[in-house]
Amino acid sequence: MTELNENHKKNLLITFQHLDKILSEFECLLDVVIPRCALQHYVNDLDPDLRKAIEKSCDHLRKTMCRILEGRNIHADKPQRSVLNQIKVTLIFADMAIEELLPKHMKGYGQLSEAAENELNAMVAQLKDLIREISDKLPKS
Repeated sequence: MTELNENHKKNLLITFQHLDKILSEFECLLDVVIPRCALQHYVNDLDPDLRKAIEKSCDHLRKTMCRILEGRNIHADKPQRSVLNQIKVTLIFADMAIEELLPKHMKGYGQLSEAAENELNAMVAQLKDLIREISDKLPKS
């Protein structure tokens, strides 16, 4: 086996991490049959056999990448990022997106009647309460 310098090894690891992320992203598409997303962007046109074949191929690709890294004595650092913290950050961004639906922001898209303003205020309040409900379930740190 040919020897790679540290820069080569780092690039190989980073590329494999990127490939793993890409696989994870498109594997999420395999789960569009889960009716959690009310506003789906995709229709699930995969039959179960094709889905299993894709999952198997992704697993094989990941195992091959791991074998290549191990064979070259390349080790990834242990994960440092917290899922819980990422959920908290994502909820902040969701709250900010909801904030943009307030009448003072929506007026930039055209005139609003008083009834429309009231509806938007009520909708925003309801959505923010639901975001807060999720946030309140999370442990405080």
